[in-house]
Amino acid sequence: MKCFIRSVFMIFFAFPFFHQAVMAQNADKKLTKRQARMQAKFEKLAIHPYIQTSLWTGVIPVKGITDNIDVNLPYKLLFSVTVGPTDSSSAKTENSGFTEIGRIMNLHIASGVPAKNLEVVVLVHGPSLFSLLTNNNYKKRYKVDNFNLPLIEELQSKGVKFIACGQALNVLNLSMDDLIPNIGLALSAQTMLSYYQLKGYILYNEDKAD
Repeated sequence: MKCFIRSVFMIFFAFPFFHQAVMAQNADKKLTKRQARMQAKFEKLAIHPYIQTSLWTGVIPVKGITDNIDVNLPYKLLFSVTVGPTDSSSAKTENSGFTEIGRIMNLHIASGVPAKNLEVVVLVHGPSLFSLLTNNNYKKRYKVDNFNLPLIEELQSKGVKFIACGQALNVLNLSMDDLIPNIGLALSAQTMLSYYQLKGYILYNEDKAD
C-alpha cells in the first residue's frame, strides 16, 4: 500500500520531472523497473479529454472532488519553454515542455472549463527552438524525424499561439525559414513575458510546474 501511495504521489506532484526522465531514458530504451511500472500505471489511468496526440498530455481522473475552479472564467495561459534536444539521442522523443502544455490544457478541460475559455500562448526560446524545425531541417540536424510535429500541429489547431524569440534565433543561427509554418516572431521572449503578463496571462515556467 505504501509503495502504491508513493507511486501516486510521484505521478501527481513530480509529473513533469518524472516525465522528462522517462522521455530521456525512452530514447535509449533503458527505463528502470520502477519507471516502467509508473509509466504503465499512467498509461492505464490517463485520459485525454482535449489534446490527444501524446500519451504525456494525459490526466488522471479524480473522484470525490470538493473544490474546483470557476469554469466560466477565461483562462489565459502563458508558457515559457526553453528545454529542447541537445543531441541525436534526446531528439528521438517529444519535447517535454510542449507535452506539458497539452497536459495543463487537458487539466483545465477535465475540470470543466469549455475550450472557448482557454487562451494559450507559448514563448519558445533557447534550445526549444530546435523542436520547431521543419522535419527536413530536423533530420539534417539530428538524423531522425521531428517527433514534436504532430503535437504542435494539434496544439495550433486548438488555437495555441507559438512565438519564437528573435534574440535566440540569431544566437542559434536559425531563421524563420528553418521553422514550421504559423510561428510568430518577437524581438525577444523576455519582452513578451512582460507584455502577456500585463494582459492578465498566468505564467507557467517549465521548471516550476506540478
